[in-house]
Amino acid sequence: MFVEKVFEGATKLELFSVLLLMVIPLSIYTFYATLQSYLRSVLLMLRLTGPPVVPILGNCHMITDKEVMEKWCGTAYKVYGTLVRVWIAVFPFFAVLHPEDLQVILSSKKHTNKVFLYRLMHNFLGDGLITSSGSKWSNHRRLIQPAFHLSLLEKFIDTFVDASQSLYENLDASAMGTEINIAKYVNNCVMDILNEAVLGVSIKKSSQDMVNMEDSPFRQGKLTIPARFTHPWLLLDGIYNWTKMANDELNQKKRLNEFTRQMIKRRRQMQNNNNGNGERRCLLDFMIEISDSNPDFTEEDIVNEACTFMLAGQDSVGAAIAFTLFLLTQNADCQERCCQELETIFEGSNRAPTMTDLREMRYIEMCIKEALRLYPSVPLISRKIGEEVQLRDYTLPAGSNVLICPYATHRIEHIYPEPEKFLPERFSPENSEHRHPYAYLPFSAGPRYCIGNRFAIMEMKTIVSRVLRSFQLLPVPGKTTLKINFRITLRASGGLWVRLKPRDQSLADH
Repeated sequence: MFVEKVFEGATKLELFSVLLLMVIPLSIYTFYATLQSYLRSVLLMLRLTGPPVVPILGNCHMITDKEVMEKWCGTAYKVYGTLVRVWIAVFPFFAVLHPEDLQVILSSKKHTNKVFLYRLMHNFLGDGLITSSGSKWSNHRRLIQPAFHLSLLEKFIDTFVDASQSLYENLDASAMGTEINIAKYVNNCVMDILNEAVLGVSIKKSSQDMVNMEDSPFRQGKLTIPARFTHPWLLLDGIYNWTKMANDELNQKKRLNEFTRQMIKRRRQMQNNNNGNGERRCLLDFMIEISDSNPDFTEEDIVNEACTFMLAGQDSVGAAIAFTLFLLTQNADCQERCCQELETIFEGSNRAPTMTDLREMRYIEMCIKEALRLYPSVPLISRKIGEEVQLRDYTLPAGSNVLICPYATHRIEHIYPEPEKFLPERFSPENSEHRHPYAYLPFSAGPRYCIGNRFAIMEMKTIVSRVLRSFQLLPVPGKTTLKINFRITLRASGGLWVRLKPRDQSLADH
């Protein structure tokens, strides 16, 4: 009413003039505040050390260096200290490495927003929990979180078991007596799990199931982020959107969206026809229910979150399992301890694991955790500081861009002595008890801690245990070391090679 009285009788020109007088000072203030924050960040950058830069690119060129993790990140704390300067073209970033400083940032809800670089992944991951920020992220997190309650996750064990059995059958049929890249087989297994757990496409397809997952767009696509980093003008959407690369990426995004909408339609029809009684529940079912009772959670949101789970869950979990199996191949004593643990749990039985069994796989979990310490699936994440932060000797201004590098933090020698060695005992209860909680970050930490972390650990335990119960893993001469490659997630350049020797007792059935 007050506003109506103020503007009563005013002409359109007068209204426009008033609005202009309000907008201009606000724009000037916003620009000034942003410029002030930028200049403070630049001044702080001048006090710090970091990797060598090149004109215009800054440190962007490092993304094409296949040894960037080993050469720069692995030694960053020792060479540069707790806070490292990194230039992404003309944008200053601060790499925060020490657990105490990481806790200040990651534990606060004031610093949960993602930096502008995550927009580059929208066509790859969708605008879901990983890439979104602000109220959208917090609302979606709150709505989806109950689907990952432990009591509901237990229902996915049958899916894990079926996929690991299929993995065993593929290995038994084609891998005996040969050298194999275990990553290839594991990735197919993980894809089977995601198809059923997220989209509801059964691993054990019936003759009536017309969904052909071989043509799934989730098995296709190409990351454009490295190319955009090394050509920093492509970081500007106004330029990038005119390129063929952008057009190809947009077409892939359309294929992902259309395919996911078909899956949503399929699950809705099954629910409406009551013919899904024999089907296992999937995450799409949960999200459809959320959408039906929350108008703000639209079908577009379901599509984005489903794409996030499908795409983020492929490389990250697949790499973690493959690295674990490879490291057990190179460490026969650790592999033997895993097998002794499995013998104690199953006592020679060929039955499938239960939730209780998975909890009892304590040493196997230690091996998985140590593999994730050495080779965290996501070795680099980022945040935008919501307010000024004091990190011991330095003050980060509000709006600062922060890099968190688990690969570097996991190699701080006074926390992890002999950091390049595979020592699962680091994660025994007695050795973990006094370690800083933010010294181990394979699933991030704080409010944005990976929502699927328990799902992933259960999945990894099921698959690793299934392989070890049937096969002894032997090293391949000449292929006992690995070179890692950074492509948003970590993977092994050239593959992870093993030889399989059948154990005395086969687990052909479960």
